Amino acid sequence: MVNAAIERFLAYYVDPTHPLDYAVLISGPWGSGKTHLIKKFLGGTGAKPLYVSLYGMTSVSQIEEEFYRQLHPILSHPGMKLAGAVTKGLLKGAFKIDLNGDGKDDGTVSPSIPDLDLRTGLDDPRGRLLVFDDLERCRIPVGEVLGFINSYVEHEKLKAIIVANETKVMEGDDTYLEVKEKLIGQTLEVLPETEAAFTSFLALISDQQTRRFLEAHADVVLAVHAEGGRGNLRTLKHAMWDFEKLSRHFEQRHWDAPASMAKVLKGVLAVSMERRAGKMTEADLTRLVGSTFHRIFRKEATGQTTAADEIDARYKQIDFDDIVLPTGVIAGMLFRGDVDGDAIRAGLDASSDFLQPSEQPLWHRAHLTFFEDDDEADTVAMQVEEVFAARTVKDRGELMHLFGIRLWFSTLGLIDRDRQQVVDEGMTYIAALEEAGNVAEIDRNSFDRDNSFFQTRVIDEATPEYRTLANAYGEASQRLRRSKYLSIAHELLRQLPDEPDDVLLDMVVNNVRSAPYWDQPVLAALPPEYFVERVLGWPPKIQSRALEILHGRHELRHGDMLSTERAWVTRVEEILIAALPDQRPMSRERLRAAIARNLTPLRPDLGLDVSAIGPGLEKEDLR
Repeated sequence: MVNAAIERFLAYYVDPTHPLDYAVLISGPWGSGKTHLIKKFLGGTGAKPLYVSLYGMTSVSQIEEEFYRQLHPILSHPGMKLAGAVTKGLLKGAFKIDLNGDGKDDGTVSPSIPDLDLRTGLDDPRGRLLVFDDLERCRIPVGEVLGFINSYVEHEKLKAIIVANETKVMEGDDTYLEVKEKLIGQTLEVLPETEAAFTSFLALISDQQTRRFLEAHADVVLAVHAEGGRGNLRTLKHAMWDFEKLSRHFEQRHWDAPASMAKVLKGVLAVSMERRAGKMTEADLTRLVGSTFHRIFRKEATGQTTAADEIDARYKQIDFDDIVLPTGVIAGMLFRGDVDGDAIRAGLDASSDFLQPSEQPLWHRAHLTFFEDDDEADTVAMQVEEVFAARTVKDRGELMHLFGIRLWFSTLGLIDRDRQQVVDEGMTYIAALEEAGNVAEIDRNSFDRDNSFFQTRVIDEATPEYRTLANAYGEASQRLRRSKYLSIAHELLRQLPDEPDDVLLDMVVNNVRSAPYWDQPVLAALPPEYFVERVLGWPPKIQSRALEILHGRHELRHGDMLSTERAWVTRVEEILIAALPDQRPMSRERLRAAIARNLTPLRPDLGLDVSAIGPGLEKEDLR
């Protein structure tokens, strides 16, 4: 009704019989449908508009050039839309134009360019209407651009409509309200026509099952948008598309549970709108979904409200602990454009909506006890203790969740252990796993970290007690990794003669792929004498490549992670220098140059001048 009233006023305003001497402002939030409304109105009126988007414009001359382009019979042709740079200032002489690519001249731009007259082509000059869109995105000072518009309204007696998010205009210029008073006689506030927009957006959904589901749950979509859409219809359109990206991978068994799919819909719409509004990072998402009581405890401890807390409070109808899809799946789609159908289906199937209670992992059931009755909590606590005592849990993620759960249960009094006892028993558990060879090597590139597994944050993850256990497991994993250094180094040496590029990409930070050993001193596990023996036995090009790899690996000096290997490199250099006198002349010179180029810069305090080593230098001179 409000927008219909706006259109009625605009019809009155543009009527040539009404000699009004002011401009009209159409205001509303970004994405509220302002541009759609004005273009719809212009399509149904007899006014002769010149429509200009001010987005990115830096001078009023650019506005004049756009007017000229639209008024010129040749430059306004649809075939010239990509020729926006052909402006009045560039038309130095006559030239012919082929608009449709048929090889024939379709017109000529005359070198005698008339002065810009916005009444060109009008029977009644009062019928000219100027429309200026995107005022808040204009880079011309607001006072200057409004003064420019005023010159046409006041002196040329033309009518002008300005389309803008007035709130953003005021934020960017303190003088706006003063200038506005001289030009704008009527401000009209657009309200988002959400239902009409939803209907039009529905037609853009190509997956038929998704479209039917959205249509049947229109009330859900509109309600979520009302809570968090901030009046922006574009965020609604993109949120519906985001849901479709995921839903086109649902199986029929998932669609057969509409209540569960409605929870997915609400969750995806909300986080999509927050992401597109710039209000949510990936870290915020992980704190939001599946972490309600974790946030409650944190807020009580710190007294601080996080972005995740604010989002949760905004969407009162959504339980972010129960949106069915895992956080990792949603984060992959929103932040990396990763839509993995297998992961989507597996995530749904692993949720409590599709698993029977007996099929749910124990750690997950323990998390859910926050929302269960005391009998269920006692039962789960007893099962946690039985499993922990039997030491049947070997998966790192499950074990970390059990550590956090036991600390939580200890605090609540659900188990007969204080927090220090929980830590001591956890340390014993880790030691037993390490002794049995069941500690996992931590994948440093994985999404899960010490405080998040299976897209769910560990309870009590911020406490010193949990960090003690997580660090102990990390140290055990490091010991496991170090125990493999020697075999890794031997394998790299085996590969180097035939695949030097692969060895380089494995050992040196690069833009091609992840280098798994870039920060691990694997070579230091080899005796330096053995490495030198291998180098001296390789062909000349491979010798050079081997030393180049050492140089590339150590030249950036990534902290102290390779400090032990740097000492090893120094020793390798010393042994190679000592071996130079035994080499034949060409090999000696080539190896000397390779050492000077690749190894000596890594040790600038080296007292030896390798460039002086020549045929007459004996081993004794190197001591």
